[in-house]
Amino acid sequence: WYQRRVRGMVLLEVAACSVSSTLQRNTKEYGKKFLFDTCTDTCWNSDQGASQHIAVKFSEERRVKRVRIQFQGGFAAKACQMKVGDENVCTFYPTDSNSIQEFPVDVSSASILLSFSGFTDFYGRLIVYLLEFHDDQG
Repeated sequence: WYQRRVRGMVLLEVAACSVSSTLQRNTKEYGKKFLFDTCTDTCWNSDQGASQHIAVKFSEERRVKRVRIQFQGGFAAKACQMKVGDENVCTFYPTDSNSIQEFPVDVSSASILLSFSGFTDFYGRLIVYLLEFHDDQG
């Protein structure tokens, strides 16, 4: 896992990821790999739908203390449930904004599901430029 720190927090490496959909199945331009590439010009873009999710796996159980996410304004979610297994461990409420948003959480798991709802786009599409998970320990 990464030892890179962002404002005193350790960035955790995601070992695997799956998403609910990709716009027109065009993974070359809008695929899940762009969630974690730290490039401001690339993004994951979901296809339309009533629900969207991102599932991540770490190489082993990790403690997650903060989630950082950046949507494109107009293509954001109004709510995000963080789930471990079938249990909803917390819910946070992003704003419809282009800025990076940070949410404090306290979860220990090898896998996490982010389930999004209440889309600002009429068709239920999401555009995410950045997704990061952090721990406060090094």
